[in-house]
Amino acid sequence: MERDPLPVAGTILREAGFSDHLWVKPSSMTVSQWVRMKCMFGCPDYGKNASCPPHVPSVWECRELLSEYSSGVLIHLACNVPPDERDPWCRKNQELLVEAERQIFLAGYERAFLLSFDNCNICGECVSLPSDCRMPYKRRPTMEAFAIDVYSSVRRHGYSISVRKDRSENIDRFALMLVE
Repeated sequence: MERDPLPVAGTILREAGFSDHLWVKPSSMTVSQWVRMKCMFGCPDYGKNASCPPHVPSVWECRELLSEYSSGVLIHLACNVPPDERDPWCRKNQELLVEAERQIFLAGYERAFLLSFDNCNICGECVSLPSDCRMPYKRRPTMEAFAIDVYSSVRRHGYSISVRKDRSENIDRFALMLVE
């Protein structure tokens, strides 16, 4: 896809500090049932976060939603902070991305929607039911919650990513902003 088919959205992301991004076709993301299984049978937060499974659309619905968009921005966030500083780093970047989504929406892209890089942690401690969420207007699912195989999807678009074996290693995070 072109580098910046929607220049206003690209400018908003750069101004928010997200200059490492790439325009993609959302349908090029790999959506797989195994990703949902990893959530269900491997994530300690399963069922405890209002923006994660089982409180998200089915795998089929996730794939269908992505097919409704012709443009998306894959956003790379390099987390180069010590493990004990990651929660505040995630919270800050989550807030910035949600605000960027809002600005893109206000710029005329009414279908702007963020698939985040991390479990919603804007409140610090997430509630387990969407109906109890204190900030539903900021709550966003992760790419993984949408059954997106982040590893194969980002590699397909030229990014390098690998499993970290030690918590002290820097990590690469990715978000997907759907824009139409």
